[in-house]
Amino acid sequence: MVLTRTREKYLSSPQLNNNWGRFDGVVVIGGTNIDLRGRPSGELKRYTSNPGKINVSSGGVGRNIAHNLALLNVPVTLLSAVGDDGEGIRILEETEKAGVKMDQMIISGKYPTGIYLAILDEKGEMELAVSDMQILEEITVEYLRSKAYLIKESKIVVMDTNIPEESIEYMVDLCNKVKVPLLIEPVSVEKVKKLRNILFEESGSRSGSGSESGRESERSWNIDYMTPSSNELESISGIGIDDDKDMLEAIEELRNKGVKNVIVTLGERGIYVSSSGSGGGSGYGEGRKEDWNKFMVPYRGEIVDVTGAGDALVAGLIYGIYKGYPLEMAAKFGLGAAALTISSREAVRRDLREGLLRSRIEEEKEGEEEEEGEEEGRLV
Repeated sequence: MVLTRTREKYLSSPQLNNNWGRFDGVVVIGGTNIDLRGRPSGELKRYTSNPGKINVSSGGVGRNIAHNLALLNVPVTLLSAVGDDGEGIRILEETEKAGVKMDQMIISGKYPTGIYLAILDEKGEMELAVSDMQILEEITVEYLRSKAYLIKESKIVVMDTNIPEESIEYMVDLCNKVKVPLLIEPVSVEKVKKLRNILFEESGSRSGSGSESGRESERSWNIDYMTPSSNELESISGIGIDDDKDMLEAIEELRNKGVKNVIVTLGERGIYVSSSGSGGGSGYGEGRKEDWNKFMVPYRGEIVDVTGAGDALVAGLIYGIYKGYPLEMAAKFGLGAAALTISSREAVRRDLREGLLRSRIEEEKEGEEEEEGEEEGRLV
């Protein structure tokens, strides 16, 4: 395996004007870590030891999205960091074996590989979690600037908010400059506040990103896609969300700040898609030209473990966008990938493939048509 150890001599090159050939794939930037998930055999009891099972696997929001995309036959490169330790080696080997290009990763001699510890209840729902992700401070502006040639030649960039705020700002600015579509996955209520600082502060107050920060001129950001939960949407918009009316107001606030397409994840309710009409495969397919908004219910099926469902949804969405489908169809791929994932005990379903995903979409479509036929029969 060929690995890139990021050192000072690499940080200054290559720059935007380098042409390394057309990558034409997806670049994912974000968290990589070891997942530890504990689930009790029976009802979860607090303040005592619970008999159950503990699962250890490669994880991280960015890594999981990249892994899912590789399984769906999408060319994908991961930009992230692992420690120079056994856990880091495991992640590199497993993720590369799945088909993700890992040769641009940071291998840190300063920090250990990140660890995410989650306690689930008897239904597979998360009760609480603790993350030790200090290593992601290594994903600096300098590191990302050294990968600008790859960003420039990619078809779409996916970024989570695990990375430092100045690095997020740099990537938004870079993707705007080179006109590469960007999807941001907010990750959590706390981490999404980094985006609020970037979107809602006056441009003149920003500094240190390596972009044009510090100028006293007004800047308009463009973010093609964002996938917040309802709580994350509340955190970034600053608007309290008690009902759908509040949610629409919060979405409009993001749209006014340059977020073109907002896909809100609503758990058992499914998702709400608000589009500026620019979501038809990010220019790679024919989609709607006008604004549109739609609730989309989750796909039916057994819930075994919800861990990784959000990451799978983003991967399915990106799969559809990458293939050139309109946003509504891309969202269906996202719902299908999420349904397949929660019906397994794995955060990334190992047998996920294009054929399986498309079959799941067709299965849901047939089920909807049967229900419509039964409803029409009752009306008659």
